[in-house]
Amino acid sequence: SNGGEGVMKPQVFTEGQQQALSKNAFTREGYLFSEWNGDGVKYLDEQLISVHSDMTLYAIWIQDTTQVEPPTPIYEQHNGHDYVDLGLPSGTKWATCNVGATTPEGYGDYYAWGETTIKTYYEWSNYHHCNGGQSSDMTKYSYGYNGYTDNLSVLEAADDVAYVAWGGNWRMPTMEEMNELKNCCSTYITSVNGIYCYICTGPNGNSIFLPMAGYRDGRVLNSSGIHGEGYYWSSSLDVDQPNSAWYLTFREMAGKYRYYGMTVRPVWK
Repeated sequence: SNGGEGVMKPQVFTEGQQQALSKNAFTREGYLFSEWNGDGVKYLDEQLISVHSDMTLYAIWIQDTTQVEPPTPIYEQHNGHDYVDLGLPSGTKWATCNVGATTPEGYGDYYAWGETTIKTYYEWSNYHHCNGGQSSDMTKYSYGYNGYTDNLSVLEAADDVAYVAWGGNWRMPTMEEMNELKNCCSTYITSVNGIYCYICTGPNGNSIFLPMAGYRDGRVLNSSGIHGEGYYWSSSLDVDQPNSAWYLTFREMAGKYRYYGMTVRPVWK
């Protein structure tokens, strides 16, 4: 239980066969269960795993801040959409909602990188900027997917869903702007109307909510809610792995396959 309380019986696996981990039954006052850790490997609650030897999993806890009253953001508007000035060094203004959401805690819609319409499933076969996908424009972004080359490493306006959906000066944030948000803001997890969010408070004390909306691969929504993350596309291609683009979670800034469906939080200057 790693500091928690309760009892969970040992779980028996057949070697080489996948089986779901038992649902966490431990509790810890003042904390929320986050995930399991075994020999440095993280596992989600009830995750399907295959076991090849005896192992011990330890509960990982995060402090429960859900009873903390979230700050009231100071909203202004640009082109009909609310934003918050967080006092960031670059002057970047962050929207209060994801594209497709009507509330700050709403997940909104999911988009593949560089696409401007939602889909029922997300994979390479129906990715717009991919050989075999819907478009013959396979070389539009640097190195493309199959080794094609040009010099574009940031989305053009026509392929930027924040600009297409909201107009004005709205656009998707670059990798540098996402890193600024991550590095210059203090964060904690809270529950807003029953939805788990990161509260990001800027240098001037103003805040935004970033719901832990996860991402879509195929028809499945992965890693959403308290045991997951918010996955937010940037407009920046991962030029070292050009089948991927940069995205933000508050555990990492990393690249992920461009066909994945992720949420988008617009910015403007």
